[in-house]
Amino acid sequence: MEIDSVIDWQCLEQPAEGQCVRFAYASTRQIGSNDFTLQEEGFASRFLGEIRVWKNHCPHAGSPLDWIPGVFFSEDGQHIICHTHHAVFDPVEGNCLAGPCLRGLYPLPFQINTEHTMLVPAKLCETYSSD
Repeated sequence: MEIDSVIDWQCLEQPAEGQCVRFAYASTRQIGSNDFTLQEEGFASRFLGEIRVWKNHCPHAGSPLDWIPGVFFSEDGQHIICHTHHAVFDPVEGNCLAGPCLRGLYPLPFQINTEHTMLVPAKLCETYSSD
């Protein structure tokens, strides 16, 4: 999967340290000669001052990652945990550290807007290759 472009942005409150903020976005996927638009969800996280934005999508099972809506971090606050099979992810790099994940988290583009807000995708275009 490759993000070709962000078609539209939306403003989101920056997450507090050790917290996440969920948001919805539309994804237009080009698969061969067909286009599909899906409603998806992402989340912004802040860990040790670093903000990251990810798809709320387990790379193993395809299910949402959060334990309960908006809760992504482990109890000790050190990792992002998938609720389905308890895969463990690095909150800054998104790498899979343990569990059945086939790859790391899917990053989404973002921009810091102000001291308290950020821009995240409202709509983006993705291409899936057969490779």
